[in-house]
Amino acid sequence: MLTLDFGCVYNGYHSDMTRTVAVGKPSNEMQKVYQVVLDAQRKAIDAAHSGMKVFDLDAVARDHIKQKGYGKFFNHSLGHGIGLQIHEPPKISWTNKTAILHEGCVVTIEPGIYLPGLGGVRVEDDIIIRNGQSEVLTSSPKELIIL
Repeated sequence: MLTLDFGCVYNGYHSDMTRTVAVGKPSNEMQKVYQVVLDAQRKAIDAAHSGMKVFDLDAVARDHIKQKGYGKFFNHSLGHGIGLQIHEPPKISWTNKTAILHEGCVVTIEPGIYLPGLGGVRVEDDIIIRNGQSEVLTSSPKELIIL
């Protein structure tokens, strides 16, 4: 599995996106991990809304990953704010008990699972909270690409 994390800067504003691709046919386990991460990311994007505590948003993805048996392998936060800096508040994390998403807030949603000796998967998109709901700003395909 090859994880590509990249972005650009336009008029001083940053983007941040991650895709994971397979180099050669991935094992059944890594295909399963990819789907769990992708499903967790989609659930979090769908759940994000104005007024939501970032703690609760992190829990949407984290709970899904735990239910699938990979909880101890998701060892970073769900995401972060993005704008004039690549990493800005709010940190979307189980440790951030007070921050909330607000109208116009731009954040990343990037769950990941990393299995020692096998590989890792992370899928990241940028979203904006607009009209109370999440809107995805990145537009790259997210289906598993096998090279």
